[in-house]
Amino acid sequence: MENFDYIKENIFIIKDFLRRVNPVVKLLAVTKNFSADAVKAAISAGLNEFGESRVQEAEPKIGEINSSYSAIKWHDIGSLQANKVNKAVRLFGCIQSVDSLRLAEKLSAACVSGGVDMEVLLELKVSQEATKSGFPEEEIIAAAVKTAAMPGLRLKGIMTIAPFSEQSENARPFFKKARNVFDELRKAVHGGTIDTLSMGMTGDYKAAVDEGSTMVRIGTGIFGSRNKTDNLKRSV
Repeated sequence: MENFDYIKENIFIIKDFLRRVNPVVKLLAVTKNFSADAVKAAISAGLNEFGESRVQEAEPKIGEINSSYSAIKWHDIGSLQANKVNKAVRLFGCIQSVDSLRLAEKLSAACVSGGVDMEVLLELKVSQEATKSGFPEEEIIAAAVKTAAMPGLRLKGIMTIAPFSEQSENARPFFKKARNVFDELRKAVHGGTIDTLSMGMTGDYKAAVDEGSTMVRIGTGIFGSRNKTDNLKRSV
């Protein structure tokens, strides 16, 4: 395995920030397009939760990692196609990007059929970008109440993606909106299961933590560029 010391150093820097600002925030390492060896380096640095965006890419990687390591939790953070639901239910412990009731219903049916209890997050669309999916603010609470009642699913909260900007401060209004929706969701869905607000990535996770994120999703800030193996500690 090549030298991945920079991965461990980046993880240390991020975890040190989280420990100082809000130690309850979870660090989810986004491993799409990165090798299984890179994942192993992150595991050796103390991480045990990882995010993938494509079922087809994730399957062999998850198989290799799970054959050698226990207690690893995988999150699907990408747009999940209906024809990949059954496979996703077998691979992942949490589906973060539930963006429609139709998808929630398909996941519920697959979980019941497979005897699986699946954690899910509803994706909140905080901007008007055409490329972003998810529930609009005015629909997500009603959708959450329906999803929480579906068998086989455990609704844990919401995830969101702020519009890209070179200035992380520009993401704050979108994170504030997501936090307000999250607080409403906790009141609307009873039972105490709503505890996850997944928001913040490499370029804006510090602002997200300030605004109430409970989970940040970081890829290049840990593993470097997806196009070349370089150290991007400056981005964290």
